[in-house]
Amino acid sequence: MPDHARFCLQCGASIVPPQQEPPSTVQAGPQPELDFVQPALTGGMLLGVLSSIPIIQAGNCLCCAWVLLGGGLAAVMLTRQRPSGITYGDGAFVGVLSGLFGAVAGTMLQMSFRAIASRLFESQQQQFEQLLNQLGAEGPIRDWVLRVASGEISAATLIFTFFTNLLAYSLFAMIGGILTVAILEKRKARTAL
Repeated sequence: MPDHARFCLQCGASIVPPQQEPPSTVQAGPQPELDFVQPALTGGMLLGVLSSIPIIQAGNCLCCAWVLLGGGLAAVMLTRQRPSGITYGDGAFVGVLSGLFGAVAGTMLQMSFRAIASRLFESQQQQFEQLLNQLGAEGPIRDWVLRVASGEISAATLIFTFFTNLLAYSLFAMIGGILTVAILEKRKARTAL
């Protein structure tokens, strides 16, 4: 057996005498209640704003990194409420909530930038149509590209943008929350040794 082994490598039985075993992580008494809203709002605002600003989007090919960071930030803030640690489910839940709040903030910002950009590019609309004609774009694809470039904001555009953001942000923020809990658990295990 290696000198630092605590369990048998063949049968898994403990080889450390009971008085030397590390203390159990189970605490007597109830765990403090977690408030998911504040961490989720903070993480959601971070991921919603940074994922929606066009300058940051254009300069960053890893746009989902902001969403992962927002979910991770929410998980870290949740961990501060319970120093003994949070579960992976808590990290996933706060990540999904931050994705929801980020989708609301991101959709509002994206629609605002879209309205501003439509005013800026209104004068180039005819040139853009001529370019599409030169490229041979016809049919529904041409109409869709012109509609997107026009900056039109309709109920359908708003709903589509929101649900697209909600799906992507919630998924990646959940992954960010789970990864953060895993990293914090690993760090806690290292410091306990």
